[in-house]
Amino acid sequence: MTADVVHTVHNPYPSAIAEVHLQMIDDRALASVELGGQTLVMHDGEVGYRIYRLSRPLQPGERREVRFRVEYRPTGISNGQAQTQFVDNGSFFNSRLFPSFGYNPRAEIEDRNDRRKRDLGEPRRMPKLEDEAARANTYLGDDGDWIDFSTIVCTAPDQVALAPGYLEREFMRDGRRCFSYVMDQPMLNFYAFLSARWQVKKGLYKDIPIEVYHHPAHAFNIDRMIEATQKSLAYFEAHFTPYQHRQFRIIEFPGYARFAQSFANTIPYSESIGFITDLRDPDRIDYVFYVTAHEAAHQWWAHQVIGANVQGATMLSETLAQYSALMVMEQEYGRANMRQFLRYELDRYLGGRGGERIEELPLYRNEDQQYIHYQKGALVMYRLREELGEAAVNRALRRFLRDKGYQRAPFATSRELVAYFREEAGPGQQALITDLFEKIVFYDNRVVEATSKKRADGKYDVTLRLHAAKREADGKGKETPAGLDDWIEIGVFARGASGKERDEKVLYLERHHVTTEDPVVTVTVDDAPFEAGFDPYNKLIDRVADDNRKRVSM
Repeated sequence: MTADVVHTVHNPYPSAIAEVHLQMIDDRALASVELGGQTLVMHDGEVGYRIYRLSRPLQPGERREVRFRVEYRPTGISNGQAQTQFVDNGSFFNSRLFPSFGYNPRAEIEDRNDRRKRDLGEPRRMPKLEDEAARANTYLGDDGDWIDFSTIVCTAPDQVALAPGYLEREFMRDGRRCFSYVMDQPMLNFYAFLSARWQVKKGLYKDIPIEVYHHPAHAFNIDRMIEATQKSLAYFEAHFTPYQHRQFRIIEFPGYARFAQSFANTIPYSESIGFITDLRDPDRIDYVFYVTAHEAAHQWWAHQVIGANVQGATMLSETLAQYSALMVMEQEYGRANMRQFLRYELDRYLGGRGGERIEELPLYRNEDQQYIHYQKGALVMYRLREELGEAAVNRALRRFLRDKGYQRAPFATSRELVAYFREEAGPGQQALITDLFEKIVFYDNRVVEATSKKRADGKYDVTLRLHAAKREADGKGKETPAGLDDWIEIGVFARGASGKERDEKVLYLERHHVTTEDPVVTVTVDDAPFEAGFDPYNKLIDRVADDNRKRVSM
């Protein structure tokens, strides 16, 4: 692969820039650099880091065109898995293969033992949430600002090459099939290129074309992807802001990796998590629908609002994409079926805590810790919706998008988002927001005993002896008791025809104000009870979720 990369750079700062720092994933691939005259003053090829001194410093306000040539070529037999970005059918790579500007502290060694061996001191942490200077950049790095984008990508004559933007023309050059793409509005400096022999399935949302590019043999779930896209765009436009593009594309890439990734109007999607997933088992989570909704949500959360390079940045992208996808999932499957997904996220959050190497932080201060911004984020936002109401949460998000969409430096922060939630919350809900976003809080809720007695009128009195406890943890895991002042659901259920939880009939489901550790509650239901629950749908972060439900004894 050979790429000629042209950037028009701008110095927005009050002082001249005399040196440029460049990083490359594979230093050998950087064939040439032209910065308008420069001298190489430091070059560490092993880690892919270079420092150039400019012959003519970039003055305040000055714009300059800089050029790179990147050449990725085979270098022999590797000791591990060969590269998978460039393959015969299904190439996929993103802009991280090109040079990036500035120093990236995320590339530093994190393991404390490895750092001690090298006398490097403690791991560098993400800038504090209060660090106003760090808001000059996004969490994507020094070159993560909004850009104007156009590209020409050439490939084999029997393949289609794709990139963000809109196809302006297609032509042949030196026996290669070339495609010219142009984006019509600002986008993040983060983009992808793909090339393969695909088939294309088309759908429509309003007047927006939806296209799914797929291997001809992998058509199993494409209609589900299109349906998920239509329902996601409908929800997000109704409750947030308009979709900013004129097309929506999902593109299959080979299963060398298991992820999907959202770029502007372009979503590469691994065959192994969507295109060949078997959805026939009704007991499995519809992962294709969920992943599609999550990646569609990133067109708002990251591609309209992007977080500053401070703690909590990924709460504005991953956590809000989780929430958005949950709302679409719930609309599709109903609230009663959300417990399976919430339990999955709860288990992964609790497991992720056990592997923390530095310090667990509250959600709004997370430092790109996936088990926090994905799993805990989903649980927190779902409970916030339960407490404030969906309309209130979505009002806050809609105002946040309108105020912060496409904002340049200083970039948005999680602290600002929490303030929008607080404006929608009542006086009695402010402590809840503190617990959810600014603390690490756990519950120990369980049903100790559930009994029922049939009444003369044919109804049933169900008595539940419950246990409730709440604890607050610090980043190292030390816990202290916390006061109970929470609204927690209590539910009673009749057995369904299949005997499975998803088919249970809800006889009673109400929120109760819990302030003591051992409450006793009696409720009356119309039919014979089968099971009772205390936080039965696992909406709270409870470390032992299995004891939240118990069979009712007569």
